[in-house]
Amino acid sequence: MGLAFTDYETEQLRKALLKETRRCAVTLGMKKTFVDQLTKAVGIAKGSFYKFYESKEMLFFAVLENIHSELYGVADRALRESDGLPPSERAAKAVLAVCQRLSDTGDMIFIENDAKLLLERLPEDVKSIHYHDGETHIRQLLEKHDLVPKHGAPLAAATVRGLILTVSHKEQIGGLYPQVLETLVYGACRELFK
Repeated sequence: MGLAFTDYETEQLRKALLKETRRCAVTLGMKKTFVDQLTKAVGIAKGSFYKFYESKEMLFFAVLENIHSELYGVADRALRESDGLPPSERAAKAVLAVCQRLSDTGDMIFIENDAKLLLERLPEDVKSIHYHDGETHIRQLLEKHDLVPKHGAPLAAATVRGLILTVSHKEQIGGLYPQVLETLVYGACRELFK
């Protein structure tokens, strides 16, 4: 019979599981990551895993939600710091900050390779209560910072998602990627915002 974890140990182990899972999400992918390798990496028995998460998918979902929250925070900070600039420039700075973050962390690999499969595997009640797609986050930021897209929020959100997807193709675009991204982002934001 094992001893129960203290609240502090539980919190530290949860953080360690999230960190290791995020690392695996980017390097191995969800399908090639197994519960026993995660528990071994953080030093707990495989059976203890289920005290933290009811399934591997729920753990990967927690990672996806953390990534979304971080990206929202990055965009929110960029919009706050650029207050007073024209709306198109503020929006561009936020999109560029998000792209930079995704590029730095490698999280786009996980989002592109596993997010769809992960969402298919989650129970409907979990998705309906907890999951907000990128468009929802983008709309919330636009409203919070009084940015009014000329052609409506759906087009603005879809355009922003399209710009963010370029992160996945920076290798194919090559050495000029930073300049290409800036050109696309500033051009699109001038077209989208007043």
